[in-house]
Amino acid sequence: MEILFTICGRAGSKGFKNKNLKYLAGKPLVHFALAMIDIYQQKHPEHNCTTCLNTDSNELVELTTKLNPSVKIVERKPELATDTVGKIEVIRDSFLQLEREDNIFDLIIDLDLTSPLREVSNLEELIDEHLKNLDKDVYFSVVSARRNPYFNMVKRIENEVTIVNKSRYTSRQQTPEVFEMNASMYSFKPEFLKKSNYIFDGQCGIIKMRDYLILDIDSEEDFKWLEFLFPKFLEDSSELQDIYNYLYRR
Repeated sequence: MEILFTICGRAGSKGFKNKNLKYLAGKPLVHFALAMIDIYQQKHPEHNCTTCLNTDSNELVELTTKLNPSVKIVERKPELATDTVGKIEVIRDSFLQLEREDNIFDLIIDLDLTSPLREVSNLEELIDEHLKNLDKDVYFSVVSARRNPYFNMVKRIENEVTIVNKSRYTSRQQTPEVFEMNASMYSFKPEFLKKSNYIFDGQCGIIKMRDYLILDIDSEEDFKWLEFLFPKFLEDSSELQDIYNYLYRR
């Protein structure tokens, strides 16, 4: 099995400046993703893993190659570095660039750079589930939704306010189970990635993560919360300890 791992990060950030260059517990955020890939490879030598960084940031390249000099670097094209470009387009560009270099991949896995609290078992589940269900074009990680569009989410159109999905449920327990996409991990079949810009054009599958393991880092305040909570998460998770210890042995 040939697996391509992609990590994507632009220089700067409109919402939170230089968030991709931040350090957590003394280590760059990108190192947490790299460590997880390496631990996964050690646990699964039957898979050949290639890691690719797509970026226009020299600083991010330096941080990445300092930990793993073998990471393939794909320079972010200017037309793919705007706020209107979807991430799937960047992932595809990385994949096609490496494919042109005579690489063949069975799965492409994208790991979000700003999700340092993932556990290796989450990645194992993502890959295992996709390999067992190859009729699916895409697998991605989710968490249980705290709000439900059938029950307690509303929308306003002009002067009218109504439930997002019109229904007459009287309790949350009656509603369909819904999830939030947490953007932490995606697994793509190569033939789907080549032709589509929208994941819901294909057949999708999900793996569920614990919601506290993913904190959206979209502001300085978000990151301060992550720094505050990290010691507790580390104490409670042996898998996070494995990643943390891996980084501090390097």
